[in-house]
Amino acid sequence: MAAKTEAPETDIPIPAVVRRNTLLLALAQAIVGTGMQLVPSLGAVQVVMLTGSSTLSGAATSLLGFARMLVAYPVGRLTDARGRKVGLYLGLWLALAGALITGEATLLKSLWLFGLGMLVFGAGVGASQQLRVAAADMYPTSRRSEGISLVLMGSLLGAGLSPLLVNFAERLSPATGVSALALAWFMVPLLIAPSFGLLFAVRPDPREIALDLEAYYPTLAKTPYISPGQKTVSQNAVARRAGIAAGVAAQGQMAMIMAMTSLALHNHGHAFSLISVSVALHVTGMFAFTWPLGRLSDRLGRKPLILAGLAAAALGALLVGLSSGYWTITLGTFFVGLGWSGAFVGATSIITDVTPAAERGKGVGLLDFWSSLAGVILPLAGGVMVETSGFAMLALFGVLLLAYPALLVWRLKETSPGSYG
Repeated sequence: MAAKTEAPETDIPIPAVVRRNTLLLALAQAIVGTGMQLVPSLGAVQVVMLTGSSTLSGAATSLLGFARMLVAYPVGRLTDARGRKVGLYLGLWLALAGALITGEATLLKSLWLFGLGMLVFGAGVGASQQLRVAAADMYPTSRRSEGISLVLMGSLLGAGLSPLLVNFAERLSPATGVSALALAWFMVPLLIAPSFGLLFAVRPDPREIALDLEAYYPTLAKTPYISPGQKTVSQNAVARRAGIAAGVAAQGQMAMIMAMTSLALHNHGHAFSLISVSVALHVTGMFAFTWPLGRLSDRLGRKPLILAGLAAAALGALLVGLSSGYWTITLGTFFVGLGWSGAFVGATSIITDVTPAAERGKGVGLLDFWSSLAGVILPLAGGVMVETSGFAMLALFGVLLLAYPALLVWRLKETSPGSYG
Protein backbone atom coordinates (compact mmCIF):
# COMPACT_ATOMS: atom_id res chain seq x y z
CA MET A 1 0.00 0.00 0.00
CA ALA A 2 1.33 3.44 -0.91
CA ALA A 3 2.55 5.56 1.99
CA LYS A 4 0.62 8.66 2.92
CA THR A 5 2.28 11.91 1.91
CA GLU A 6 1.77 15.44 3.09
CA ALA A 7 -0.62 17.31 0.87
CA PRO A 8 1.00 20.29 -0.84
CA GLU A 9 -2.11 22.42 -0.51
CA THR A 10 -2.25 25.18 2.05
CA ASP A 11 -5.84 24.35 2.99
CA ILE A 12 -5.33 21.25 5.14
CA PRO A 13 -8.00 21.46 7.89
CA ILE A 14 -6.66 22.68 11.23
CA PRO A 15 -7.85 20.57 14.22
CA ALA A 16 -9.95 22.30 16.88
CA VAL A 17 -7.33 21.72 19.60
CA VAL A 18 -4.68 23.44 17.47
CA ARG A 19 -6.99 26.40 16.77
CA ARG A 20 -7.73 26.76 20.50
CA ASN A 21 -4.05 26.55 21.49
CA THR A 22 -3.14 29.06 18.78
CA LEU A 23 -5.67 31.58 20.12
CA LEU A 24 -4.38 31.17 23.69
CA LEU A 25 -0.76 31.59 22.60
CA ALA A 26 -1.66 34.65 20.51
CA LEU A 27 -3.30 36.29 23.54
CA ALA A 28 -0.21 35.57 25.64
CA GLN A 29 1.93 37.08 22.87
CA ALA A 30 -0.26 40.21 22.95
CA ILE A 31 0.28 40.70 26.67
CA VAL A 32 4.04 40.18 26.51
CA GLY A 33 4.20 42.52 23.51
CA THR A 34 2.45 45.31 25.42
CA GLY A 35 5.25 45.47 27.97
CA MET A 36 7.99 44.96 25.40
CA GLN A 37 6.86 48.07 23.50
CA LEU A 38 7.74 50.24 26.48
CA VAL A 39 11.43 49.69 25.74
CA PRO A 40 11.46 51.33 22.28
CA SER A 41 8.83 53.85 23.40
CA LEU A 42 10.49 55.02 26.59
CA GLY A 43 13.86 53.32 26.95
CA ALA A 44 16.05 55.83 25.09
CA VAL A 45 14.36 58.76 26.82
CA GLN A 46 14.86 57.14 30.24
CA VAL A 47 18.56 56.55 29.59
CA VAL A 48 19.08 60.17 28.49
CA MET A 49 17.28 61.38 31.64
CA LEU A 50 19.51 59.17 33.81
CA THR A 51 22.82 59.95 32.08
CA GLY A 52 22.31 63.40 30.57
CA SER A 53 23.73 62.24 27.22
CA SER A 54 22.36 60.63 24.04
CA THR A 55 25.57 58.62 23.48
CA LEU A 56 24.14 55.67 25.43
CA SER A 57 20.58 56.23 24.26
CA GLY A 58 20.50 52.76 22.69
CA ALA A 59 21.57 51.09 25.94
CA ALA A 60 18.05 50.01 26.99
CA THR A 61 17.42 48.20 23.72
CA SER A 62 20.92 46.72 23.84
CA LEU A 63 20.47 45.40 27.37
CA LEU A 64 17.16 43.87 26.32
CA GLY A 65 18.89 42.21 23.39
CA PHE A 66 21.80 41.04 25.56
CA ALA A 67 19.46 39.34 28.02
CA ARG A 68 17.51 37.73 25.18
CA MET A 69 20.79 36.46 23.76
CA LEU A 70 21.81 34.87 27.07
CA VAL A 71 18.60 32.90 27.50
CA ALA A 72 17.72 32.05 23.88
CA TYR A 73 19.65 28.79 23.44
CA PRO A 74 19.39 27.49 27.05
CA VAL A 75 15.63 28.04 27.09
CA GLY A 76 15.43 26.32 23.70
CA ARG A 77 17.20 23.28 25.16
CA LEU A 78 14.88 23.38 28.16
CA THR A 79 11.72 23.43 26.03
CA ASP A 80 13.05 20.62 23.80
CA ALA A 81 13.49 18.48 26.91
CA ARG A 82 10.56 19.57 29.11
CA GLY A 83 8.01 21.11 26.76
CA ARG A 84 7.32 24.61 25.49
CA LYS A 85 5.11 25.67 28.40
CA VAL A 86 7.94 25.36 30.93
CA GLY A 87 10.01 27.95 29.08
CA LEU A 88 7.00 30.22 28.61
CA TYR A 89 6.13 30.17 32.32
CA LEU A 90 9.74 31.09 33.11
CA GLY A 91 9.52 33.99 30.66
CA LEU A 92 6.40 35.41 32.31
CA TRP A 93 7.91 35.36 35.78
CA LEU A 94 11.09 37.09 34.61
CA ALA A 95 9.17 39.74 32.64
CA LEU A 96 6.97 40.48 35.65
CA ALA A 97 9.97 40.90 37.97
CA GLY A 98 11.89 42.97 35.42
CA ALA A 99 9.03 45.44 34.97
CA LEU A 100 8.82 46.04 38.72
CA ILE A 101 12.58 46.58 39.00
CA THR A 102 12.54 49.02 36.07
CA GLY A 103 9.69 51.02 37.60
CA GLU A 104 11.52 51.24 40.93
CA ALA A 105 14.74 52.27 39.16
CA THR A 106 12.88 55.12 37.48
CA LEU A 107 11.59 56.37 40.82
CA LEU A 108 15.04 56.17 42.42
CA LYS A 109 16.79 57.62 39.34
CA SER A 110 19.21 54.69 39.56
CA LEU A 111 21.04 53.81 36.35
CA TRP A 112 22.42 50.50 37.60
CA LEU A 113 19.01 49.38 38.87
CA PHE A 114 17.50 50.39 35.53
CA GLY A 115 20.11 48.24 33.79
CA LEU A 116 19.24 45.30 36.06
CA GLY A 117 15.55 45.75 35.31
CA MET A 118 16.21 45.73 31.57
CA LEU A 119 18.28 42.54 31.88
CA VAL A 120 15.64 40.68 33.89
CA PHE A 121 12.80 41.93 31.70
CA GLY A 122 14.79 41.10 28.57
CA ALA A 123 15.41 37.57 29.81
CA GLY A 124 11.66 37.15 30.20
CA VAL A 125 11.02 38.46 26.71
CA GLY A 126 13.71 36.12 25.38
CA ALA A 127 12.16 33.07 27.00
CA SER A 128 8.76 34.11 25.64
CA GLN A 129 10.13 33.84 22.09
CA GLN A 130 9.43 30.12 22.38
CA LEU A 131 5.85 31.12 21.51
CA ARG A 132 7.01 31.00 17.87
CA VAL A 133 8.35 27.49 18.35
CA ALA A 134 5.10 26.43 19.99
CA ALA A 135 3.19 27.73 16.97
CA ALA A 136 5.49 25.99 14.49
CA ASP A 137 5.11 22.73 16.43
CA MET A 138 1.39 22.51 15.83
CA TYR A 139 1.29 23.02 12.04
CA PRO A 140 2.47 20.98 9.04
CA THR A 141 5.00 22.45 6.62
CA SER A 142 2.32 23.53 4.15
CA ARG A 143 0.70 25.77 6.80
CA ARG A 144 3.62 26.43 9.14
CA SER A 145 4.25 30.08 8.23
CA GLU A 146 0.56 30.73 8.74
CA GLY A 147 0.66 29.14 12.19
CA ILE A 148 3.68 31.20 13.24
CA SER A 149 2.09 34.37 11.88
CA LEU A 150 -1.19 33.82 13.74
CA VAL A 151 0.60 33.74 17.10
CA LEU A 152 2.80 36.71 16.22
CA MET A 153 -0.32 38.60 15.20
CA GLY A 154 -1.31 38.63 18.87
CA SER A 155 1.19 41.45 19.31
CA LEU A 156 -1.15 43.62 17.26
CA LEU A 157 -3.43 43.73 20.28
CA GLY A 158 -0.40 44.72 22.32
CA ALA A 159 0.21 47.58 19.89
CA GLY A 160 -3.17 49.00 20.83
CA LEU A 161 -2.79 48.41 24.57
CA SER A 162 0.66 49.95 24.99
CA PRO A 163 -0.28 53.56 24.03
CA LEU A 164 -3.35 53.27 26.24
CA LEU A 165 -1.16 52.14 29.12
CA VAL A 166 1.26 55.05 28.63
CA ASN A 167 -1.57 57.55 28.25
CA PHE A 168 -3.25 56.26 31.42
CA ALA A 169 0.07 56.55 33.29
CA GLU A 170 0.44 60.16 32.11
CA ARG A 171 -3.08 61.01 33.31
CA LEU A 172 -2.61 59.25 36.64
CA SER A 173 0.80 60.76 37.35
CA PRO A 174 -0.36 64.23 38.59
CA ALA A 175 -2.84 62.68 41.01
CA THR A 176 -0.34 60.23 42.48
CA GLY A 177 2.80 62.33 42.33
CA VAL A 178 4.59 59.37 40.74
CA SER A 179 6.52 59.68 37.48
CA ALA A 180 4.51 58.61 34.42
CA LEU A 181 7.49 56.56 33.25
CA ALA A 182 7.57 54.61 36.52
CA LEU A 183 3.80 54.13 36.57
CA ALA A 184 3.82 52.67 33.07
CA TRP A 185 6.29 49.99 34.15
CA PHE A 186 4.40 49.27 37.40
CA MET A 187 1.26 48.55 35.36
CA VAL A 188 2.92 45.87 33.24
CA PRO A 189 2.64 43.08 35.89
CA LEU A 190 -1.12 43.69 36.03
CA LEU A 191 -1.23 42.75 32.35
CA ILE A 192 1.15 39.79 32.67
CA ALA A 193 -0.75 38.05 35.48
CA PRO A 194 -3.62 36.71 33.27
CA SER A 195 -1.09 35.12 30.92
CA PHE A 196 -0.37 32.38 33.44
CA GLY A 197 -3.96 31.21 33.11
CA LEU A 198 -3.76 31.36 29.32
CA LEU A 199 -0.69 29.12 29.27
CA PHE A 200 -2.24 26.72 31.75
CA ALA A 201 -5.16 26.25 29.34
CA VAL A 202 -2.83 25.30 26.44
CA ARG A 203 -3.23 21.51 26.25
CA PRO A 204 -1.54 19.35 25.16
CA ASP A 205 1.88 20.96 25.15
CA PRO A 206 2.68 21.99 21.56
CA ARG A 207 5.85 19.87 21.66
CA GLU A 208 3.69 16.78 22.19
CA ILE A 209 1.67 17.69 19.11
CA ALA A 210 4.86 18.11 17.05
CA LEU A 211 6.21 14.69 18.03
CA ASP A 212 2.98 13.01 16.90
CA LEU A 213 1.78 15.42 14.21
CA GLU A 214 0.14 12.77 12.03
CA ALA A 215 -2.25 11.94 14.88
CA TYR A 216 -3.73 15.44 14.48
CA TYR A 217 -3.37 15.60 10.68
CA PRO A 218 -4.30 12.10 9.42
CA THR A 219 -3.26 12.89 5.82
CA LEU A 220 0.38 13.37 6.86
CA ALA A 221 2.98 10.64 6.68
CA LYS A 222 4.94 9.68 9.79
CA THR A 223 7.85 12.12 10.14
CA PRO A 224 11.09 10.20 10.81
CA TYR A 225 13.09 11.23 13.86
CA ILE A 226 16.51 12.69 13.04
CA SER A 227 19.05 11.97 15.77
CA PRO A 228 21.20 14.83 17.08
CA GLY A 229 24.35 13.30 15.62
CA GLN A 230 22.95 12.81 12.13
CA LYS A 231 24.38 15.14 9.49
CA THR A 232 22.09 17.72 8.00
CA VAL A 233 21.49 17.54 4.28
CA SER A 234 23.68 20.18 2.59
CA GLN A 235 20.73 21.96 1.02
CA ASN A 236 19.11 22.31 4.41
CA ALA A 237 22.35 23.69 5.83
CA VAL A 238 22.44 26.34 3.10
CA ALA A 239 18.80 27.21 3.76
CA ARG A 240 19.43 27.43 7.51
CA ARG A 241 22.39 29.77 6.98
CA ALA A 242 20.36 32.05 4.69
CA GLY A 243 17.43 32.07 7.11
CA ILE A 244 19.61 32.95 10.10
CA ALA A 245 21.39 35.72 8.17
CA ALA A 246 18.10 37.29 7.07
CA GLY A 247 16.51 37.03 10.52
CA VAL A 248 19.56 38.45 12.28
CA ALA A 249 19.87 41.39 9.88
CA ALA A 250 16.15 42.22 10.05
CA GLN A 251 16.06 42.04 13.85
CA GLY A 252 19.27 44.02 14.35
CA GLN A 253 18.32 46.74 11.90
CA MET A 254 14.87 47.09 13.43
CA ALA A 255 16.29 47.32 16.96
CA MET A 256 18.76 50.00 15.89
CA ILE A 257 16.24 52.14 14.00
CA MET A 258 13.59 51.90 16.70
CA ALA A 259 15.99 52.72 19.52
CA MET A 260 16.88 55.96 17.74
CA THR A 261 13.41 56.86 16.46
CA SER A 262 11.96 57.59 19.88
CA LEU A 263 14.91 59.88 20.60
CA ALA A 264 14.44 61.73 17.31
CA LEU A 265 10.76 62.33 18.01
CA HIS A 266 11.50 63.40 21.58
CA ASN A 267 14.11 65.87 20.32
CA HIS A 268 11.43 67.42 18.11
CA GLY A 269 9.32 68.05 21.21
CA HIS A 270 6.69 65.33 20.84
CA ALA A 271 4.98 63.98 23.97
CA PHE A 272 5.51 60.46 25.26
CA SER A 273 1.99 59.56 24.18
CA LEU A 274 2.71 60.59 20.57
CA ILE A 275 5.99 58.66 20.62
CA SER A 276 4.04 55.67 21.88
CA VAL A 277 1.58 56.07 18.99
CA SER A 278 4.49 56.07 16.54
CA VAL A 279 5.86 52.90 18.10
CA ALA A 280 2.39 51.37 18.01
CA LEU A 281 2.18 52.03 14.26
CA HIS A 282 5.59 50.44 13.89
CA VAL A 283 4.33 47.38 15.77
CA THR A 284 1.22 47.43 13.58
CA GLY A 285 3.56 47.08 10.61
CA MET A 286 5.29 44.22 12.39
CA PHE A 287 2.22 42.19 13.20
CA ALA A 288 -0.97 43.40 11.45
CA PHE A 289 -0.05 41.68 8.19
CA THR A 290 1.62 38.54 9.52
CA TRP A 291 -1.31 36.29 8.65
CA PRO A 292 -1.53 37.24 4.94
CA LEU A 293 2.28 37.25 4.77
CA GLY A 294 2.34 33.80 6.33
CA ARG A 295 -0.20 32.57 3.78
CA LEU A 296 1.93 34.01 0.98
CA SER A 297 4.97 32.24 2.40
CA ASP A 298 3.11 28.92 2.38
CA ARG A 299 1.85 29.48 -1.17
CA LEU A 300 4.78 31.23 -2.89
CA GLY A 301 7.72 30.29 -0.70
CA ARG A 302 9.88 31.69 2.07
CA LYS A 303 12.42 33.22 -0.35
CA PRO A 304 10.22 35.87 -2.05
CA LEU A 305 8.70 36.86 1.31
CA ILE A 306 12.12 37.45 2.89
CA LEU A 307 13.42 39.45 -0.09
CA ALA A 308 10.36 41.69 -0.09
CA GLY A 309 10.70 42.16 3.66
CA LEU A 310 14.34 43.20 3.45
CA ALA A 311 13.49 45.72 0.71
CA ALA A 312 10.71 47.28 2.82
CA ALA A 313 13.02 47.52 5.84
CA ALA A 314 15.65 49.32 3.74
CA LEU A 315 13.06 51.84 2.56
CA GLY A 316 11.96 52.41 6.14
CA ALA A 317 15.52 53.13 7.30
CA LEU A 318 15.85 55.81 4.62
CA LEU A 319 12.59 57.49 5.62
CA VAL A 320 13.52 57.55 9.31
CA GLY A 321 17.09 58.73 8.83
CA LEU A 322 16.56 61.32 6.09
CA SER A 323 13.29 62.92 7.32
CA SER A 324 12.33 65.39 10.02
CA GLY A 325 8.52 65.34 10.01
CA TYR A 326 6.57 63.28 12.54
CA TRP A 327 4.43 61.41 10.03
CA THR A 328 7.28 60.73 7.58
CA ILE A 329 9.40 59.27 10.35
CA THR A 330 6.43 57.28 11.59
CA LEU A 331 5.82 55.94 8.06
CA GLY A 332 9.46 54.87 8.01
CA THR A 333 9.06 53.00 11.29
CA PHE A 334 5.98 51.31 9.84
CA PHE A 335 7.98 50.06 6.83
CA VAL A 336 10.78 48.87 9.10
CA GLY A 337 8.20 46.88 11.05
CA LEU A 338 6.53 45.52 7.92
CA GLY A 339 9.91 44.51 6.50
CA TRP A 340 10.84 42.78 9.73
CA SER A 341 7.55 40.88 9.61
CA GLY A 342 8.18 39.41 6.18
CA ALA A 343 11.85 38.64 6.81
CA PHE A 344 11.42 37.18 10.29
CA VAL A 345 8.35 35.07 9.54
CA GLY A 346 10.17 33.69 6.51
CA ALA A 347 13.40 33.11 8.45
CA THR A 348 11.64 31.37 11.34
CA SER A 349 9.75 29.21 8.86
CA ILE A 350 13.00 28.13 7.18
CA ILE A 351 14.57 27.17 10.52
CA THR A 352 11.55 25.12 11.58
CA ASP A 353 11.28 23.58 8.09
CA VAL A 354 14.77 22.08 8.28
CA THR A 355 14.89 21.23 12.02
CA PRO A 356 13.23 18.11 13.51
CA ALA A 357 10.61 18.71 16.20
CA ALA A 358 12.77 17.24 18.99
CA GLU A 359 15.43 19.92 18.36
CA ARG A 360 13.28 22.81 17.17
CA GLY A 361 13.59 24.81 20.39
CA LYS A 362 17.37 24.85 20.03
CA GLY A 363 17.11 25.66 16.32
CA VAL A 364 14.97 28.74 16.87
CA GLY A 365 17.02 29.50 20.00
CA LEU A 366 20.10 29.74 17.79
CA LEU A 367 18.33 32.22 15.51
CA ASP A 368 17.26 34.22 18.57
CA PHE A 369 20.80 34.12 20.00
CA TRP A 370 22.37 35.77 16.95
CA SER A 371 19.39 38.10 16.48
CA SER A 372 19.66 39.24 20.06
CA LEU A 373 23.41 39.75 19.71
CA ALA A 374 22.67 42.06 16.79
CA GLY A 375 20.10 43.75 19.01
CA VAL A 376 22.86 44.39 21.57
CA ILE A 377 25.49 45.80 19.25
CA LEU A 378 23.54 47.74 16.65
CA PRO A 379 21.49 50.07 18.91
CA LEU A 380 24.72 51.06 20.67
CA ALA A 381 26.38 51.63 17.30
CA GLY A 382 23.32 53.62 16.24
CA GLY A 383 23.61 55.88 19.28
CA VAL A 384 27.27 56.60 18.50
CA MET A 385 26.47 57.27 14.83
CA VAL A 386 23.65 59.69 15.68
CA GLU A 387 25.85 61.51 18.19
CA THR A 388 28.84 61.83 15.82
CA SER A 389 27.43 61.80 12.28
CA GLY A 390 23.68 62.36 12.49
CA PHE A 391 20.64 60.39 11.36
CA ALA A 392 21.66 60.33 7.67
CA MET A 393 24.53 57.97 8.50
CA LEU A 394 22.09 55.82 10.45
CA ALA A 395 19.90 55.53 7.35
CA LEU A 396 22.79 54.48 5.11
CA PHE A 397 24.03 51.93 7.58
CA GLY A 398 20.51 50.55 8.01
CA VAL A 399 20.37 49.82 4.27
CA LEU A 400 23.86 48.30 4.02
CA LEU A 401 23.11 45.87 6.85
CA LEU A 402 20.54 44.10 4.69
CA ALA A 403 22.58 43.71 1.50
CA TYR A 404 24.55 40.52 2.23
CA PRO A 405 21.62 38.58 3.74
CA ALA A 406 19.55 39.55 0.70
CA LEU A 407 22.25 38.06 -1.53
CA LEU A 408 22.28 34.78 0.42
CA VAL A 409 18.51 34.48 0.21
CA TRP A 410 18.53 35.39 -3.50
CA ARG A 411 20.91 32.48 -4.16
CA LEU A 412 18.80 30.03 -2.12
CA LYS A 413 17.14 27.30 -4.18
CA GLU A 414 13.63 26.77 -2.85
CA THR A 415 12.08 24.10 -5.04
CA SER A 416 8.68 24.50 -3.35
CA PRO A 417 7.50 26.30 -0.21
CA GLY A 418 9.47 24.79 2.68
CA SER A 419 11.60 22.50 0.48
CA TYR A 420 15.20 23.37 -0.41
CA GLY A 421 17.72 21.87 -2.80
